[in-house]
Amino acid sequence: MPAAIAVLALAGVLAWLALGARIVSQPGGLRLELGWPGMQYLVYAAWLVPLIELLLLAVGQLYYRRRFRVAPPGKFSGLIIQITTTGREQDRVNEVISQLRGYRLSMPCEIWVVTEPGQDNYYPGADIVLTVPPNFTAQSERKARALEYSRRVRAHYGLDRRDIKILFNDDDVAPTRGYVETAFAADYDICEGITSPRTEYAVRPFGHFLASHADDMRTHNCLVYCSVFQGLLGQPLHVHGEGLTVTGTAERMVTWDWPAFASEDLIFGRKAARAGLRWGWFHEYAELTSPWTLRDFITQRRRWLWGDIHGIRHREVLSGPAAMTITGKYLISIFTMMFSLAGLYMRLTGELPRSPIEMDCARLSVLAWTGVIFACGWIGSGSSVTGASDDSRLLSGVLAILMLPVSALMTIAGLVVPLLLGNPHTFEVIRKTRGGAR
Repeated sequence: MPAAIAVLALAGVLAWLALGARIVSQPGGLRLELGWPGMQYLVYAAWLVPLIELLLLAVGQLYYRRRFRVAPPGKFSGLIIQITTTGREQDRVNEVISQLRGYRLSMPCEIWVVTEPGQDNYYPGADIVLTVPPNFTAQSERKARALEYSRRVRAHYGLDRRDIKILFNDDDVAPTRGYVETAFAADYDICEGITSPRTEYAVRPFGHFLASHADDMRTHNCLVYCSVFQGLLGQPLHVHGEGLTVTGTAERMVTWDWPAFASEDLIFGRKAARAGLRWGWFHEYAELTSPWTLRDFITQRRRWLWGDIHGIRHREVLSGPAAMTITGKYLISIFTMMFSLAGLYMRLTGELPRSPIEMDCARLSVLAWTGVIFACGWIGSGSSVTGASDDSRLLSGVLAILMLPVSALMTIAGLVVPLLLGNPHTFEVIRKTRGGAR
């Protein structure tokens, strides 16, 4: 905690200096002023980010529609859908298994459940249930350790082949039928689609409602950044474990046996790219469940943040270029947020020089930003299980726009609060259903 406070205090001082902040005395009292000569151009650059993101989204979608590679018939002989769980959400896992069985998939498919000891492992719909032995050792911890155990089991049975695909799934996520079929047919070593908080999206309790809209930003990242960095460039900026699909050969090459306690999906994805494996991205949905309470929201974000920080600091986890890329992602996000808010303040106080061209571009950026967020709300309300009318989805899209300031604040809180709380040094688990266990 003291170290985290010191880091935040240093960041505050640097932000104060970067924004040219000063307190000036005037007849009405003290007043905060921002800016230095030429700073308006950085403000305009930050305001243009939504337009750049809209362009990235268009490029990613066009590349997917025109260049997505489908494997020839017979290249892949079977699919393993693996649900990795602590065993505390047995009912939800069985619901997901039942949903998957109802798809009547076109390929030979097995469902594996990988769980921890000490639970009542009753999964009648699964083909294989693996309990990680207490004495099993690997460099990785918690979930990554369980993934490494299942990998070794597959290797033992000769399933670490290029014609076998493994679709990894969490115990609170149900990929759509289209997602499973596309992931299997994709002619890539590693690929994934879009995560969306479609399971009980934006319903009560209030904490879950807020977290659902904060998770609209995850859908936004998939549409904008994953479509380009995974699909076009093959160098992932974000990787989600929900629906991550790899060949048996890819898993054998990368493994899960490295010193990490969280962010194992990002680490695996970056290591796969570094090993020369081919990345792919597609437009289908893995329907996830947002945290049910604000406490669970912070716990989840804390795990992600410190998992990333651990990878950035350790070269045996992330390579130097990968660490620089992830660090750059955070720095650009901070820059955009900081100068966007500073520009709004300067605009309200009359300190921002007026420029018709730049202001018109800023207005276009606002339209672009709200348009993409509307799409995220529309997607989020389109559950393949419960469904929704077009009128209901239209309302959800509008609500996502109205909630945008709150979603942005929660995203900021999801960075600042976990940093203050410090490194959990473990994979903290949250509840996955309304009445589930922690």
